Amino acid sequence: MKEIKVTITSKVLSRSYTIKVDDEFALVLERELASITDSYNNLDAKDLLNAFVKKSYEKFQQTKELDLLLQELKGKK
Repeated sequence: MKEIKVTITSKVLSRSYTIKVDDEFALVLERELASITDSYNNLDAKDLLNAFVKKSYEKFQQTKELDLLLQELKGKK
């Protein structure tokens, strides 16, 4: 297993951001954020990195599965 080191830096601590997303996606995003933020909607950099890595791995796995399905479908022609 390869180890990757990431350093996250911030010029300003406790900075708040507001993002705008479609209503339908907002429901999903709020649920996802609730699982990694504290009761005040604060998000620690370590938790953000862990969530990013988890989602990236999920996408990686899904892409592999889709590629396999595509190969199977191509073979049935």
